[in-house]
Amino acid sequence: MNRFVLGFLALIAGFTLLRHGVPGATDTTSIHNAPAQLVEAWLRFHESDLCQGIDAVFNFSRNGMEVWSLVHDEKSYQKFQEMVEPLRTAYNLELYTSRPAEKKADTDPPASLWENYELRSFLGDPYARAKENPAFDETYPFNPTPFDEILKQRLLIYAEQIIDSNKKMEDYASEIPALTGEAMDTRLPQELRQRAKTVCLAHTQNMGRCLAKLESNLTQALPRSAKRERAPQSDKLFTPAKSPADSAAQIALAGRTLSRRVFHFIYPEHYTVGLQELRESSLLDSIKTLQKMISDYQKMLGKSARS
Repeated sequence: MNRFVLGFLALIAGFTLLRHGVPGATDTTSIHNAPAQLVEAWLRFHESDLCQGIDAVFNFSRNGMEVWSLVHDEKSYQKFQEMVEPLRTAYNLELYTSRPAEKKADTDPPASLWENYELRSFLGDPYARAKENPAFDETYPFNPTPFDEILKQRLLIYAEQIIDSNKKMEDYASEIPALTGEAMDTRLPQELRQRAKTVCLAHTQNMGRCLAKLESNLTQALPRSAKRERAPQSDKLFTPAKSPADSAAQIALAGRTLSRRVFHFIYPEHYTVGLQELRESSLLDSIKTLQKMISDYQKMLGKSARS
């Protein structure tokens, strides 16, 4: 089988991982056999937050590495190329890239948000606020106002903010297991292990900021009655982890699951989001659970750094 065919099959395999929700998945079994300079380049990829502009799969060998990339931000990819280019003189580097298809800009907000009158009222929609009056007559004709166009823009911005925070949160979460593995791998030089720990803590801190934004935005969509009645519920699937590696795996899984649910909040399969999904053990509770996982992980990693 010639080199072109092998490269093409590798490209297919890498993009299959990216398409199936494994952004940043790295072959950690091969890192400890890789030259320190290549591991350092991988860490710098995360230290400089290039992982937010590029979904990348790294595969290391004793004399080089292959990277399959789905490029979302061209400036990030240019910086990545500049970062690894000097390594070509000493190592075999293969970079495979793809870019997502361009999407047409939305002119109307998702139907799920347009039908959410609690959210519309929060954003100042006079019709939604009128509906809150007990004397409101559903049969009375209500003509659209010029405010509708402003409302559409606000709902579009609202959706974009949630989708952006959600993607960042999942991307950070997906990187934690591989980085944790290297932070705890005694076969690596102490300097690289410490850098990996620092990146782990930075990624989880950034995750926390994304979760706080998601929580703030999603709370606006809850009915007032649900906000008053709702009591925090723990996630029954959550059990405290026994090691940083187990905790990292929990975070990655919880982040991926939450991301999928948040996406379905914006683009539900059944046109609108059921209020039961918002009320019970739901997105807000799952966010709280993931925040607790992150806090436990940070404490556990801190203890391991001192031991």
